[in-house]
Amino acid sequence: MAEKMVKSSSITRWVSLFMFVVAHLASSILAEDGLVANGDFETSPSHGFPSESIADGPTEIPSWKLNGTVELVSSGQKQGGMILIVPQGSHAVRLGNDAEISQEVKVEKGSTYSVTFSAARTCAQLESLNVSVPPASQTIDLQTLYNVQGWDPYAWAFEAEDDNVKLLFKNPGMEDDPTCGPIIDDIAIKKLFAPDKPKDNAVVNGDFEEGPWMFRNVSLGVLLPTNLDEETSSLPGWIVESNRAVRYIDSYHYSVPQGKRAIELLSGKEGIISQMVETMANKDYSLTFSLGHAGDKCKQPLAVMAFAGDQAQIVHYTEDANSTFHDANVNFTAKADRTRIAFYSVYYNTRTDDMSSLCGPVVDDVRVWFSGSSRIVFGQLGLGLGVGFWLLVLVLF
Repeated sequence: MAEKMVKSSSITRWVSLFMFVVAHLASSILAEDGLVANGDFETSPSHGFPSESIADGPTEIPSWKLNGTVELVSSGQKQGGMILIVPQGSHAVRLGNDAEISQEVKVEKGSTYSVTFSAARTCAQLESLNVSVPPASQTIDLQTLYNVQGWDPYAWAFEAEDDNVKLLFKNPGMEDDPTCGPIIDDIAIKKLFAPDKPKDNAVVNGDFEEGPWMFRNVSLGVLLPTNLDEETSSLPGWIVESNRAVRYIDSYHYSVPQGKRAIELLSGKEGIISQMVETMANKDYSLTFSLGHAGDKCKQPLAVMAFAGDQAQIVHYTEDANSTFHDANVNFTAKADRTRIAFYSVYYNTRTDDMSSLCGPVVDDVRVWFSGSSRIVFGQLGLGLGVGFWLLVLVLF
């Protein structure tokens, strides 16, 4: 009996130790790519979802800390004669004057992360939303409606200065009506990686395959607002140096020239993406890229202004029955060891079906290389030499 008790005690200690280790590991697991805890606000509070329009103070929202007038809104909920917008699912959060929600997230110190979230405005046209991981912070202007659905997914990037960070969303506005304020939903996070620079291409992430988290069931793409920091960008290697956003799109909902991701340029000159690429002074280069139509009923004509150093060239999209894109190039001579390349839409385009949703030309597969050193040329040359070699073999033998 004593032996059995000792054995049982030993097993208990091992089980306790195992559970302690598991608990420790669980508490230190890094955030996985995708929704943060209750990022879609569909987890029910302990007393259920509120049925009243406005609560007298902070509502309980699992996994989130609240400050100020924070409201859980439901799909179809009305405010006066207006139906509140819930981007996805049945619930979202509205932030009143100076209100905020936050959540602790475990990340990898020194790494860059992108936060994707959906946002909509309610009463005020000048509503905005501040997203931050202190000390990094950016205020997103919600004044522009990019589509008739009334909401859009956005992305914002930060570099983790610690292993534990606070992800915070705040309404910086002070409206006369305290029930006004931005609505947010579908908050996700993704760790970003700097793509390797190809040997035959000076452009980093020229295929746009590395970028923010995208929800497979969302067909609106992800808006990339103004960002002048090339080291901390939701689109590694690129900056958005304009007042308006550009749209990051996927091949599941749009026509993409190459791979699974591309950029759709919006709002004419107000939507510019650019990158500083490494070059050698006084050397001739070619900037090549694919120009296309997103297949989203965007009204033509479509065209981009492409910049490479001191060269600027308008390239029009030419419709082809067999393809939604074509290749384009701009030749230039580098003046320094770094050269700016940039793109914006020549026209201010909208969709033909609603005449309001913003759209534009698609840019993809951006490359900068020495003039005359095209990979295609080398490939054709290699193919020719290979065929010639085997013909010579057949003749000799």
